[in-house]
Amino acid sequence: MFSWKKNNDRIQNLREKYSRLMRRAYEIAPKNKKKSDFLNKEARQILQELRKLELNHLH
Repeated sequence: MFSWKKNNDRIQNLREKYSRLMRRAYEIAPKNKKKSDFLNKEARQILQELRKLELNHLH
């Protein structure tokens, strides 16, 4: 039971981190395209990990 809770906490943390990165990338895009692209890349990696965890959580 505790591993299920721990997995949910990890999923929630990744969702929040993804949201923060995407928001930040959007905000700085007009000023610094290179940094915005870097933040988008990080966010995409987090999204991939998040999808894997969610798929594993369903099964």
